[in-house]
Amino acid sequence: MNNFNEQIIAAKERAEQLKRQQGLQDNREKTIKRKTDSARQKIIGKTVSKYFPEVMDFKPRRTVKENNIEFAPLADFLSALAADKEYVALLKEKVRQKQSQKDQQRQ
Repeated sequence: MNNFNEQIIAAKERAEQLKRQQGLQDNREKTIKRKTDSARQKIIGKTVSKYFPEVMDFKPRRTVKENNIEFAPLADFLSALAADKEYVALLKEKVRQKQSQKDQQRQ
């Protein structure tokens, strides 16, 4: 009977260890994703501000609500742009053509 109890305890310990390991793995994956997202957002922000320097006039505020108010014009602009599917398709085609021309010049 003692051996059986020891096996149960050992199995529970293994299960807890696996659970801890899975938790650590999940945390590592979340950290990697968060860092990747943060780097992406930083690059996107720098790119947008390069071509639309007026966005630098927006000032970060203390709360999410205040930031939502401050950045509402930018959000509205991007929302209107994204909603105009025909215009976005036209812009994408222009970009594709420009990239194609650059590729041909490189060859």
